[in-house]
Amino acid sequence: MASIDYGNGEREFRCTALTCMIYEHEFVSDDNPKITGDLIADTIGKIQVSANDILHVTDEGNYITTVVDYTRVNWQAIYRALWAMLRTESEIAKQDGRQTETVPAYRTWERELLSCEPDMQAMADAVQNELMRGLFRAGAAASGKNQQEE
Repeated sequence: MASIDYGNGEREFRCTALTCMIYEHEFVSDDNPKITGDLIADTIGKIQVSANDILHVTDEGNYITTVVDYTRVNWQAIYRALWAMLRTESEIAKQDGRQTETVPAYRTWERELLSCEPDMQAMADAVQNELMRGLFRAGAAASGKNQQEE
């Protein structure tokens, strides 16, 4: 679990398998072709690097250049991922009997978020870190600890 203040106070958010389902349920039917409805594909994206795109010297003495183009990353997906993670934390809090703020429908929440002018880099870092912690914890099962104990 992580927390972020994007203009209206500190909010906790969490990424689990439930986040993927919430994200897919909300965004799979979106008309935007950049939105696949797959949290990982939309948020992390894909970078293709060809042999002509990296600068290094081959055994034959040839120079090769690598270019990583982050303009192809769907930065808007960070907002959608954060919303799904806030929704996840809200659902888990309800199941645990904890008080939590209700997360509004995505379009309403997005308008509120954009009116705060959030720090996109800080938000992207927080969302990416929580996504990796929540979904890609290779050593978690072997550690014998559950998510709360980690």
